[in-house]
Amino acid sequence: MPDGANHVAFAYSVDGKDRFTTVYPNLNLLDGTKDFSGSWEHSDVWTNDGTYQGLNVKKRTGQWVGINKIFTAPKNGVYTFSAYAKSSGNKANVTRFVLVNGSPVTAVPNKIMGNDFGWLRDSVSVTLKAGDKVSARYDIADLGLDSALWTAGHKWEEGSTATPYMPSFSEVTAEDYPSYIGTYTDNNSDEQSTDPVRYSWKKIE
Repeated sequence: MPDGANHVAFAYSVDGKDRFTTVYPNLNLLDGTKDFSGSWEHSDVWTNDGTYQGLNVKKRTGQWVGINKIFTAPKNGVYTFSAYAKSSGNKANVTRFVLVNGSPVTAVPNKIMGNDFGWLRDSVSVTLKAGDKVSARYDIADLGLDSALWTAGHKWEEGSTATPYMPSFSEVTAEDYPSYIGTYTDNNSDEQSTDPVRYSWKKIE
């Protein structure tokens, strides 16, 4: 018999399959991430290429100069960056870079993400001091004739956990929040299912 271990998840559809998550999303600390509006470094060498999960997508086929927006830490603490990325071609060698005050961070090594991968949600955490300026970006490190890189949904948030994409406080609308909550009970408090079918879903009022 279940011992009362209650599990909760959130989603944007009644079957729980649209953007299923077991972590409620925090608001973004960056503005303009849904459509890359505002001041983004290197935006002039990236092109618009449709949408993904309702977010504008940027594409690049050239080497280096990854698109990014500088985030200034409001106070000391751990912050987490996350974003969607996708690549094609077998020689792109896509790499994620993080710079704090214009320099690499020893504690946050570059991540080689590889070649020809579908959409994924990448994340990295970094410890910052108040006033530190940090940026994270994706680059094509080794250029091949068929190399391409796409990105969308950049997000900075406080804490060491990457929660699902959300706009900032000044941009968020009611429709941006998960609309359904799912629950189930079992006898395993140490493990939570990531299968939406396991949950009973209802509209969040």
